[in-house]
Amino acid sequence: MPPELPATRKGARALATSRLFVGLLAFALVCAWLLPGTLGHDPWKQDETYTFGIIEHMLDTGDLVVPTSAGQPFVEKPPVYDWVAASLAGMFGRFLPLHDAARLASVVFAALTLACTARLARRATGAVRWTDPRVPGTLALFASTLVVVKHIHDMMTDVALMAGAALAFCALYELVCAHLRMEGGLRRSPNGGRNTAPAWPESTTSQQASSDCENSRIQGRAARHAAAMFGVGVGIAFLAKGLFVPLVLGATICAAMLLYPACRSSRFARSLARSALYFAPFALIWPLCFYLRSEALFKIWLWDNNIGRFFGFSVAQLGSENVGHLFVLRTALTVGFPVVPLALVALAGGAWRRLRDPEVALPVLFSGIGFAVLQASSTVRELYILPFIAPLSLLAMQGIRYLPPRVHLAWDITSRIVFGSFVVLVWVVWWKMTGAPETHGVLHLLGRWLPLEWVMPIQPKLIIAALALTLGWVLLLPRLKSAGNWRGAFSWCLGAIVAWGLVGTLLLPWLDVAKSYRAPFEDLRAKLNSTWKAGDCMASSGLGESEAPMLYYFAGVMHVPTADPQTTSCNWLIEQGRPADGQSPVGGWRLYWEGSRPGDNDEVLRVYQRMATKTAS
Repeated sequence: MPPELPATRKGARALATSRLFVGLLAFALVCAWLLPGTLGHDPWKQDETYTFGIIEHMLDTGDLVVPTSAGQPFVEKPPVYDWVAASLAGMFGRFLPLHDAARLASVVFAALTLACTARLARRATGAVRWTDPRVPGTLALFASTLVVVKHIHDMMTDVALMAGAALAFCALYELVCAHLRMEGGLRRSPNGGRNTAPAWPESTTSQQASSDCENSRIQGRAARHAAAMFGVGVGIAFLAKGLFVPLVLGATICAAMLLYPACRSSRFARSLARSALYFAPFALIWPLCFYLRSEALFKIWLWDNNIGRFFGFSVAQLGSENVGHLFVLRTALTVGFPVVPLALVALAGGAWRRLRDPEVALPVLFSGIGFAVLQASSTVRELYILPFIAPLSLLAMQGIRYLPPRVHLAWDITSRIVFGSFVVLVWVVWWKMTGAPETHGVLHLLGRWLPLEWVMPIQPKLIIAALALTLGWVLLLPRLKSAGNWRGAFSWCLGAIVAWGLVGTLLLPWLDVAKSYRAPFEDLRAKLNSTWKAGDCMASSGLGESEAPMLYYFAGVMHVPTADPQTTSCNWLIEQGRPADGQSPVGGWRLYWEGSRPGDNDEVLRVYQRMATKTAS
């Protein structure tokens, strides 16, 4: 073999350097997307507080079967997120605050969703490299969707549901494509597109037969791997939120069977049986253990929280009703931007003509069925569309090519203006809040949600992180000119990352003061230190599911719910109400302490001490 030429060695080194740079850049962008707003703050009302209460109970008692928050069973959702969060809290709790270590579970599930979305984009496009613009472009659309940016940093089970749905949908796509190829209904052309006719070169019959046999083995192996992934993904979704997403996936499979003859074959049935085997541990072990522990709580979870929330007979008790006939559509078109609008652009632009292609049919079926179920449900929140954003990103990616170049340019310029203005605004607000309270009057519009009398501390780590985000955004913007049709999507994604990142660094201490229960409950704990006696207990009346676990976490007090303060045997009572409700409860109670979160003018917490002789229960 002739010796390698110097030019060849230089080219190899340049290629390696380029790949290293791309890898480091991708890692930095993922960290900038995931970490700001995830670490560095207490559990926030509403979902984070009770979720952390369940995690803390698991760490304290080792009970992984019955989700319990602040001493009370909380069985709205299965516990897969809580299991992962408790494990991470146990591993990293010595290095991070316990709640931050637990919130790393959101990082894990969000990263899993990102990986599944990238795999789905590469499989659907036939991209040879991960750096093919269609792959990072799909990721950019998913990562910058407003509902995703807002909720992936939260300590909540819906992030695990999103990950399970992404894994299951990616596997379902690969499973359907593998069976279509085995049946000869789907071939990939040399340029990466799809056609329905085999693209055989001129060859002998024996060569063609040998190639057919090899292709069948390859697709069979792909189908087995996809079936396993599908079972695991459905299992994660089931143990994250219950029946909703698994049933939508089941309905999607039924629709695929009607659409594709290959999905009605015995091969496909065997693949589904394999998926069922992988799904079985998720579907049987925890529900069976839960049922054996408490049949009544199992009924509340399955009947009231899964079925009752859909049909409405448990909404009055559990809350979160559907607020309008067009709520899901409005939500999808607003906080689902840019993925949902671009998916509609793709369909209107011509993708509807390829409705039998899996990369069009499966996202439409899965999200269409899911949105229809949500709209029919008696219970819905905006974050319930999270499981459908990653699958729809595949369709939104196809919508990019239907937009004229001037739209991509306008999207890029608009993103620079909007997010650039927001970046300047955040820095100005931070600068103002570091000054004396009397200078905060210019921020009076924010006083409805945030305490204006508070002074922002100078935290070098957060400032350095914010400077790095801002500088990185400024340096990357000029490179977008060479991104072609993806410049608008990439510009929007970078802007969303820097905007959220600055809020999650510069303004994080201010948000934490307003949304955390640390200040009032640590104040209560300091006052109780001089009067609380061994054996004392604190009854509660009207204490919310968000406040009770924080009372235990910050003040170390486990509440005892009571329907009638007169009959409780406890010498202490905590009530949650409005500032105008200042009358002491009947039963010989005197006001001992009153407090609220800084800037919260709608909610007040009051602790009473019993002075009179206890009423016999």
